[in-house]
Amino acid sequence: MRVNLLWPTGHDPAPTPATHGDAAFHDLGIDSLCAAMARDDPIALAAIHAVLAAPVTDPEVIRHRHAVQADCHAHPDAVRALHRIAVEAGQVKRWKVGPAHQANGKLLLALRPLTDLVALLRRLRAACDRDGHLFDSAGFTDLVATVAAELDDRYLDTLDAQLAAMDFDHGVHLSAGLDADNRVTDLVLHDPVHRRRFGRRTGRTFRVIEEPDPEFDPLTRLRGRAIRVVADVVAEATDHVQDFFHTLRAELSFYLGCLALRERLERAGVPTCLPDPLPAGLRCTGLRDPALCLTDPGPVTGNDLVAEAVTLLVVTGANSGGKTTILRALGAAHVMMQAGMFVLAERFESAVTAGVFTHFVTGEDRTLSHGKLVDELDRMSRTVDRLRPGALLMCNESFSATGERDATSIATPLIEALLAAGVRVVFVTHLYEYARARYLADHPGDLFLRAGHRPDGTRTYRFTPGPPESTSHAVDVYRRVFGRDPHLTTP
Repeated sequence: MRVNLLWPTGHDPAPTPATHGDAAFHDLGIDSLCAAMARDDPIALAAIHAVLAAPVTDPEVIRHRHAVQADCHAHPDAVRALHRIAVEAGQVKRWKVGPAHQANGKLLLALRPLTDLVALLRRLRAACDRDGHLFDSAGFTDLVATVAAELDDRYLDTLDAQLAAMDFDHGVHLSAGLDADNRVTDLVLHDPVHRRRFGRRTGRTFRVIEEPDPEFDPLTRLRGRAIRVVADVVAEATDHVQDFFHTLRAELSFYLGCLALRERLERAGVPTCLPDPLPAGLRCTGLRDPALCLTDPGPVTGNDLVAEAVTLLVVTGANSGGKTTILRALGAAHVMMQAGMFVLAERFESAVTAGVFTHFVTGEDRTLSHGKLVDELDRMSRTVDRLRPGALLMCNESFSATGERDATSIATPLIEALLAAGVRVVFVTHLYEYARARYLADHPGDLFLRAGHRPDGTRTYRFTPGPPESTSHAVDVYRRVFGRDPHLTTP
C-alpha cells in the first residue's frame, strides 16, 4: 500500500527534485521552525526536515498538501488517532537472527512482530471506517479507500489464520522429490494437517534411521529447509507492513507539525495563510519572519510587497532597520510554500523556485587559515556551482569583508551573470555605490526597497520602494549620545 498524503495518486516525485542550499536552513531560521513543529520528537523532526528540504515545484502538489492540511485543521483528533497507530507500529520490536540460528527459532522470532502489526492493521482499518467520512481532501480519501479495499475483513481473517497455522504444533506437511543424484528437490511446504484422534495412516510410508545428533538428522534438516523459507517470507512481509506504517507516521508527523505550529502562531496573534503559487511575480501582505515570531514575545511588524516580473530585489537602509528580517521572511516563506505549508502572512503569492540558497555574512575564521573575504568568495563559489535557472539566491551583506570599491567590483559582474543565467537574487547590501549605480541604470527587472525610519531615527521596520540611501546606525548612535548631528560644528 502507498500513502498519498504528500503526493497525489499517480504523481511520483521528480527523479531530480529541486534542493535548497546547505546553509539555507540555518541562515533563514528553518532549523528552529522544524524544532517548533516537532516538539521534542526526534522522529518527527527528521520527517519534517526531510519534507522542507525537498522543495516542490509543481503547484498541483502544493495545493494537494494544502487540502490535506485543511483536513488536519478541521479534524485533528481523527488525524492524531491515525498517527498513534503508526507510532505503535514503529515501536514493534524486531529481533536480528544470525545465519546459524535454528529455523524454528527464526520463524518464531519473525511471527511475533508480524502478528502485532496485523493487529495494528485492524485498528487502522477500524479508525478509517469510523472517521473516513470526515475527510474531504484527496490525500485522506485515497488513504481511506486504499485501506478499505486492501485490508478488508476477509483478507485480515486469512492473515490471522495463516499466522496461527505456522506454529506447526502437529508437525510439518511437506513434499519433495529426488533428482538423478538422489538429492532433494522441489521442496514444497503444504497447509498443515491437523492430527486426528482416531484413524490410520494411508499412503506410502518409510522409516528413516534415527540420527543420535538432531542437527544431522535428515528429516530435521529437511524440515529446517522448509521452515527457513517460510521464516524469510514472514520477515519480508513484516518489512513491507512496517515500511507502510513508517511512511504513514512520517507524513502524518509533517502535517501534525504544521497543525501544532499554526495553533501556536494563532494564539500569539500571528496571521497565517495558504500561499498561492504563481507562474511569475511576488505579492504579499503582512509578511513576517517565522524565527522572529517564535522568539519575540512582542508583536512583529509585517511587510507588504509587490514585485511583478522582478529578478533582482535590492534592499538598503540603516542598520538595525529590519533588512535581515525581511530577507529571512522572504526566504522562509518560499521554503514553507514549496513544502506545501502555510506562510506567515495575510496573503502570499509567488512564483516557485528551483531551490532557495543563501550567502550570509559570517564571523572570522577561527582557524586563522584564511581571511573573511577568502571565506566569502569560497562560499559563494560553492553556492554558484549548485545554482540553476529558477533558483533564488538571498545575499545578506555579502562581500562586507573588503572595501566598498572592491566589493562593488566583485558584486557587479557576479550579479549580472546570475541574472543572465535565470537566477533570482535578493541582495541586502551596505554597498551604496553599487546600489546607486544599479538604480540609475534603471533595469526593468529590478526593485529597490528601503528600510523605513522616522526623522528622529526610530526604525519602523517597514520597507517601501525607493532609491538606495547611505544612512547607517552610527549616525543615530552619535545623535543619541551627543544630542546633535555629526556634521554640525560647535561655534
